[in-house]
Amino acid sequence: MAVINYTGKNLRTYEVSRHKHDFWEFIYCTGGDGVITFEDGKVIKYTQYQMVMVPPSMYHENQSQKGFKNIHMNVSGWTPPFKTAQLLDDNAHRDLMTVMNMCYRYFNTDIREQPKLMISLTELLENMIAAFSVNMGSSQHVENMANIIIDGFSDPNFSVDEIYREIPLSKDYLRRQFIKERGISPLQFLNQTRINYAQKLLLSKNINNYKIYEIAEMCGFLDQLYFSRVFKKTTGLSPKAYCERHGETLE
Repeated sequence: MAVINYTGKNLRTYEVSRHKHDFWEFIYCTGGDGVITFEDGKVIKYTQYQMVMVPPSMYHENQSQKGFKNIHMNVSGWTPPFKTAQLLDDNAHRDLMTVMNMCYRYFNTDIREQPKLMISLTELLENMIAAFSVNMGSSQHVENMANIIIDGFSDPNFSVDEIYREIPLSKDYLRRQFIKERGISPLQFLNQTRINYAQKLLLSKNINNYKIYEIAEMCGFLDQLYFSRVFKKTTGLSPKAYCERHGETLE
């Protein structure tokens, strides 16, 4: 189990001299930018809203011409799928920064249930890093496109054209880049996101008592028949067959 052993902040710092830690170090840049140089010659340039993950026992130094601000922590018991230093981008909502700030705040306060809170926050941070690491190497505009879809999929009036209006790059280029990095088109990703949510609602249907047309609308479909066609194309089952397979009843 991962455990945060220490967490602190640097405020407008220009240099951190060569050092190493016994455990993984997470360095999240909250302002400015800089360069971390490692003993093996590897260099990672980072900027605001990015996190550098430094392996145990790896000498490194941190320098910036204009100065940087960060939240940093040492974490023991963490076993990531990679062994070398990594650069991780936060999402558009800055969720990773939010959790890092919460870890810092609760680590340095003495309140009831503080140990339990830290266990929960550390597990959340660990899971977020695992989820965000899947998209390491993904370009920022593709991540922005995916986030716009995730934010808007439940709106029946949402369309992928909104993506192209919000990002100042050509439609053809964005579509090709999205397919290259995600393996599907933005429209397919929109439908996949809607159907994934529909599956969750259908599996809890006997608890929430939603009608099938209500589930369709909550997932961004005004037409129940079109929803059923897209659902079957995506899952291989109709909504009714999907419910029956999982022991739910469909009205």
